[in-house]
Amino acid sequence: MLMYAIRQPLIKMATEFTPAKDIHLETIKSIARRTVDRSYRSFLEASQVEHYLESGDLEQYLTKYIHHTWILSQETEIVGFSICIENIIDFMLIDVKFHRQGLGAQLLQECESLLFKGHETLALESFERNTHANNFFIANRWEKLARHKDPKTRAFKFIFIKHAFSKPYG
Repeated sequence: MLMYAIRQPLIKMATEFTPAKDIHLETIKSIARRTVDRSYRSFLEASQVEHYLESGDLEQYLTKYIHHTWILSQETEIVGFSICIENIIDFMLIDVKFHRQGLGAQLLQECESLLFKGHETLALESFERNTHANNFFIANRWEKLARHKDPKTRAFKFIFIKHAFSKPYG
């Protein structure tokens, strides 16, 4: 006898998009470490991920840019964050515990709304082998502009751009 799992509809909880404060830094670091550890291994070599996590580079980067960081939270829990510098979404992730709930699209739209207030064109980078993220950006109307080799990881990355006059969602 075949049995089928019935997928329950996701219950959308209210979210808030706010600037990060110094008190959020340790939580942001924890989310980043956990998510990089679990998610980046699908497109980077395990040794590259381990080096990144052990080197302290991630923590230094997050500390340096805490005042460019925006958090997405549900109730009182941080579910994701982004680092926005000028017109660039420099780093963006949803806690691996909250993947596949539509929060990434929500975080991206919040970043776009924030940055388009002062810029006509936005940019971001994504690892070439991160097909899930690349397809996500394309689905959200970002255009691949270029491909380059990252000097630190020696992995190829795509540069994506989006113009303020891109077609609306829907």
